[in-house]
Amino acid sequence: MSSVSSDKSGNRTIYVSGADRRRRPIRLGKCSLKDARIVQGYVDDLERAANHNGTPSEKTATWLADIGDDLREKLARAGLVAQRGSVRLGAFIDSYIDRRKGTMKPATLVRVKQARTHLVGYLGENKPLASVTAGDAEDYRAHLLDTEKGKGMAEATTRRNCGYASTWFRYAIKHGHLRQNPFADVPTAAMSNTDRQRYISDEDARKVSAKLPDAEWRLLFALARYGGLRTPSESAALTWADVDWENRRLVIHSPKTERHDGHDKRVIPLFAEIEAPLREVFEKAAEGALHVLPFLRTRTAASLRKPLEKAITAAGLNVWPRLWHNLRASRQTELEERHPSHVVCTWLGNSESVARAHYLQVRDSDYDKALENVVRQTVRAVATDAANARQGEGDDSRELANKRQKTLSTATGETSKWAWEDSNLRPHPYQTGRPLILS
Repeated sequence: MSSVSSDKSGNRTIYVSGADRRRRPIRLGKCSLKDARIVQGYVDDLERAANHNGTPSEKTATWLADIGDDLREKLARAGLVAQRGSVRLGAFIDSYIDRRKGTMKPATLVRVKQARTHLVGYLGENKPLASVTAGDAEDYRAHLLDTEKGKGMAEATTRRNCGYASTWFRYAIKHGHLRQNPFADVPTAAMSNTDRQRYISDEDARKVSAKLPDAEWRLLFALARYGGLRTPSESAALTWADVDWENRRLVIHSPKTERHDGHDKRVIPLFAEIEAPLREVFEKAAEGALHVLPFLRTRTAASLRKPLEKAITAAGLNVWPRLWHNLRASRQTELEERHPSHVVCTWLGNSESVARAHYLQVRDSDYDKALENVVRQTVRAVATDAANARQGEGDDSRELANKRQKTLSTATGETSKWAWEDSNLRPHPYQTGRPLILS
């Protein structure tokens, strides 16, 4: 804790202790004891943050951003803050990453470092942090989107990179380096890139699976496509103890969501599409083996791309974007047809809002199903009209039946070979050249 001393002339001095326990003075000059105590409160907060590698309060950060250069310089000499204007963009981001990397997942750390490279590459390694303006932020966003002279990134990727930058500048505000965030008005909210969505049908998935190199790879593929597991993190964490053969369930450990209370693991059904390759791997596993797919323990996500791409090509298909994510998204799209959304989200470990934005897809089969429903409804209506007409309800019913017959012919693309006449009551006017099954 700091202390305040006064001399006979009314000059006030605050003494603070650094991490080395040396007491350093912050000379305030002539001021009231009340004003000195106010400054002392802020100094104590800065001292605590400096000695414990922490962050000062929002109130202290605001005060620090507003004080004059003279007092700021005295605080800097006491080792409580950096000198105003001395904080450089590259070094500041590096210090942020260094303090946070212990809480980041490996994939997140890679993306953060990539975002650092983009921002520093555009604004400059040694650009003073306080000199970055809202205009710089807007220009940086345009640079990321520019397909000719810039990076040519998609909107979703641009937002993610600007989001990281905004986080860094909010952190700078908390440390009293800035008063405002230059990225405050730049769009950073996550959004889905529909151009990179692909639905991988069951038929295509089976073709690819047949071309994979071995049983472990087939199981890895099945866990993603039919279990909806995140690859490789969740598949790599799967152990034989997580397999409940009797109740046909799997316990899935999720490194991505484990920091959220109650989301460190989830239970999914042992779907039939998973059980067969799982048993194949189980029969070949070494006695006492712990992990279901031990080869993943030494593999990176990037190293899993080429073998899968090779199998896709060998199956006669085009390599789709976001290889593993689209397998997981395809499964969620399928399951949403059969089960309530909250159940499916529990199985896949995401939320309904995230599923709608980034997972659920509209397939060609959805359009086909919609057209089938139109035909079914028309068939039922024609059948009802025909029945009414046969019961002698008049010419109006026959006319309506003939109109419905034309509608049905248009919907099915076929024309009935029987006309509706009084003397020709069989077959019914809704009968076409192929059998129609009502269900």
